[in-house]
Amino acid sequence: MSALQVQLPQEFRGDFGDRPVRATHNLHLDDLFSDAALADLLNRFPRKHLYALTMGSDPTRTENRLALNDGVSGKELLRAVRNGKLWLNITHVDRVDAAYRALTDTLYRQLAEHAPHFDPIETHCTLLISSPHALVYYHADASASALWHLRGRKRIWIYPPNDERFIRREHLEDIFAGVRHEYLPYEAQYDESAICYELEPGDWATWPQNAPHRVTNLDSLNVSLSTEHFTAQGRAKARVYTANRFFRRRLGVQNLAAREDGVLAAAKVFAHRAARKLGLDRIEFARHAPELFVDADAPDGCAPLASKYRTALLSI
Repeated sequence: MSALQVQLPQEFRGDFGDRPVRATHNLHLDDLFSDAALADLLNRFPRKHLYALTMGSDPTRTENRLALNDGVSGKELLRAVRNGKLWLNITHVDRVDAAYRALTDTLYRQLAEHAPHFDPIETHCTLLISSPHALVYYHADASASALWHLRGRKRIWIYPPNDERFIRREHLEDIFAGVRHEYLPYEAQYDESAICYELEPGDWATWPQNAPHRVTNLDSLNVSLSTEHFTAQGRAKARVYTANRFFRRRLGVQNLAAREDGVLAAAKVFAHRAARKLGLDRIEFARHAPELFVDADAPDGCAPLASKYRTALLSI
């Protein structure tokens, strides 16, 4: 392909990171995202970093179920996604594959050239491959994110950040601490306050850190890159919210200030670090337990995990 080009209209540059953006790129023209290249990546990708999730069809009911994918070839994984109802999260892809690391670095270098005040100190990349009509439930991420769309069509709804009507403060504190999955309670009336983008190949979108959002695929297999980034301010916000959670849970102190700078913020973060070193803030990270396994011939691309074990026992 020709050189990677990320577009960011002038109107979004001065306050980049503070409001939703939709713009264009030419990343979708790269052979890196063909079926053959994706199948090759999946074949050699460490499965401990690859998560297959199935879901329901009602956006107001979070019904994600984790499916094991060990031993399933890349070609069969793609067939299961194309014919089923699955979402593959290929996490840490920039750490595993040098091409994706170089790609992520280039994307953020160009963003920083367009918006000189934007200075990410940490970036990560996840490859997303998902079925026609699959959805991602209403949720908020700890880091700021961008979605680089490559194949298929999808809709994304983005809701106001830091607004108690759409995300409770204690839920955000738990998300920052890692003790809660990103999913949040959702009501259809929230859409009245959302910005909705329909993304085609060659579109990308981003939104303010912690802005709740949800996604619905349209009528074809979708491929996207999801990149995450922390700025110094974003990292400071994470530390303050995590510290506030500790004081709320341990001492019952409610509604502590969420400001990221100043003496109070520094004192809270320092005290929380000391408490963690003393073992006073033991955290059990939220994780999905597997219930299914990927089977390209099964409805929705998955079958119950119990049936896999039953088949294995019968073959002994």
